[in-house]
Amino acid sequence: MNEKFFDLAREKQDRMINGAIEVFARNGYKHASTDEMVKTVGVSKGLWFHYFGSKEGIYVFVYDYCVKYMLLELSTMVDQNEKDYFEVIRQIALVKTKIGKNYPYLTIFLEEAVHETEPEVVAKTAESRKTYEERMETYLKATEIGRISDKPRRDRIKKLLDYTISSIIREKGEEKADADTVFREIKAYIDLVKEMALNLPGGSF
Repeated sequence: MNEKFFDLAREKQDRMINGAIEVFARNGYKHASTDEMVKTVGVSKGLWFHYFGSKEGIYVFVYDYCVKYMLLELSTMVDQNEKDYFEVIRQIALVKTKIGKNYPYLTIFLEEAVHETEPEVVAKTAESRKTYEERMETYLKATEIGRISDKPRRDRIKKLLDYTISSIIREKGEEKADADTVFREIKAYIDLVKEMALNLPGGSF
């Protein structure tokens, strides 16, 4: 990419980054259109290609940017010594909703990027993907769900919350709900699942 992109006013940088994130999050790499980015952001196609060279260049830059931004926020807000799974998930959810104030589609884009299959962009983002996956695994691998030792049950609880949090972020994002509202909704579900997981009979999940 052209480093002069960072000479732009921060507001314009963020508009372009947000526009690209949204278009890629909604369409995936193959079906994303730079024309849609132009329409979304109001910046000419010539400038997009001046700074990033190609649609591939835009994607690689945006993906790396999103990973770095997410990991920086996680490092400041997630307690790596915390062992309670539900508390760590709450902290991660707080980070995601906070990020949504500035970059509404960032979390969605990173979730969708996991399923990206275009070999060129997968290869060029491989290092960032590995870094992101390893860091997220680090936050969660040492956590415990109360005294639940049954792995299939633990996995179902984790999937249930993953799906729920992702769905809320997407739904509330479309509604353009404020970050505090989104987090309160997510926290209510985390608390509910925690109560059910720890208090109901072992076969309930």
